[in-house]
Amino acid sequence: MKTRHFILLLVLMLTGCLPEERVWWSPQGDVAVVASGDMVQLVTADGHSSRPLNLGRWDELFKSVSWLRDGSGFVAQRTRVVAKWDELRGLIPAEEIRSVEMMLPLVIPLLETAASLGDQAKTLEDMISGLSESQMKRFAHAMRRKFEQEPERVEKLLLALPKGGELAESFKKSGTGYEISEQCVFKLDGEVVTEAKPLTCSLLRPALMPHVSPRHDALAFLRLDADGKSVALEIITLDGGAEQTVARQVSGAFDWTPDGRALVFMAPLGGEGEKLQSIHRINVIEENGSLAKPGKPVTLATAITLNRPVVQVLADGRVLFASQPVTLPATGTGPELAPRLYVIAADGSAVAPIPTAPGDLPVNLGFFIASPDGKHIAVVESETDAVAVVEIDTGKTQIISPPHPRWQCRTMPAWKSATELTFAALHDGAPAWMLWSEGKPLRCISESWPKSSTAKWLEQKSDSATSQSPIAKPDPTR
Repeated sequence: MKTRHFILLLVLMLTGCLPEERVWWSPQGDVAVVASGDMVQLVTADGHSSRPLNLGRWDELFKSVSWLRDGSGFVAQRTRVVAKWDELRGLIPAEEIRSVEMMLPLVIPLLETAASLGDQAKTLEDMISGLSESQMKRFAHAMRRKFEQEPERVEKLLLALPKGGELAESFKKSGTGYEISEQCVFKLDGEVVTEAKPLTCSLLRPALMPHVSPRHDALAFLRLDADGKSVALEIITLDGGAEQTVARQVSGAFDWTPDGRALVFMAPLGGEGEKLQSIHRINVIEENGSLAKPGKPVTLATAITLNRPVVQVLADGRVLFASQPVTLPATGTGPELAPRLYVIAADGSAVAPIPTAPGDLPVNLGFFIASPDGKHIAVVESETDAVAVVEIDTGKTQIISPPHPRWQCRTMPAWKSATELTFAALHDGAPAWMLWSEGKPLRCISESWPKSSTAKWLEQKSDSATSQSPIAKPDPTR
């Protein structure tokens, strides 16, 4: 039984038909974690891939990796199934245990009531539709727990319900149980994971998008609030000794400042899905590396986002984001100008647009990533497979991979170093993993791989869905 708040998870993790992260290079650029096909592997700079990493059962929550500063390992999300309720004790927070067990007295009465209604109730979900999303999820776990305690009684009641037999069979099926979400530090010895240390573990509130501080042993991440409707920005030390909430009701966009002591994040000014976003900075780590008690965030700017919110702090402390240019009040139903890339001064004193020429950037500007030195931005066009590199200070734009008819990008580019970019593009007529370096020919990294490894990195359109890329200009050196 799934609750509706998983829609929020899918939006945050950029699944579906939009470009998503599949490649995460180490700080040294010598090895990358790569999600290809149905495997996660370590891949060296020359394209040599390891055996699939044995990191547990990966699913849709595996959408972000953050390397440790010295390249000795990385932090990532994993999910795994725990068969019995008693095995959860000591793994998940005590309040989660209590919140599920508080639902146990409701299970039998609700099942008996649903069974007595016969055909008047289509499914058990009709009976519990009045519960909140978080309550519904807790009830689902409580029902599995009650099945553990009284399997014959619960199965008899379920068999009296439409589709109840399917639910009873799912409880008995081998390999099923309580799915927990863990955020782990994976330590490496060459291409072998030698240790997987959980930092967070939850049955009800998954942690998402880990991001290690560039200077301190701390990790920032997102976590669903208890209501299942909003997201909180949290921080934890890499030894797991301290954890705290930085801000609530944030968007899925945040980054560390270069000193590793403050976080910059976006938050909607209205309700969930609000296009009007504020950009804030908040100090979270003391000089000695300990967690600081978060104070009041400093507001740096306000942006209007038409796609997903994105914010990135550059190496010199400036803050990069995309927004529609607009002056309020405005006539009509909304802003009609094309979005632009902007930078906020490191001291927060000014906001300036990156001087790209009209038409250089895509209309759905939301899929970009800055180079490690903060001098360039890689931009992908989600409606085509075009890839561009933009010089931040001058706005000069290069199309490093032109669009191809009927193809669209489904993979975010990844900077291997300040001057090398990897991305998905057609090679010999099929999606492949390419390497771009300024002034050098493009090189295919995945040439020795099975075609299936990168088949989903681009997507082919139907005949009726072709379009022309706004960033695809005849002169790629413009």
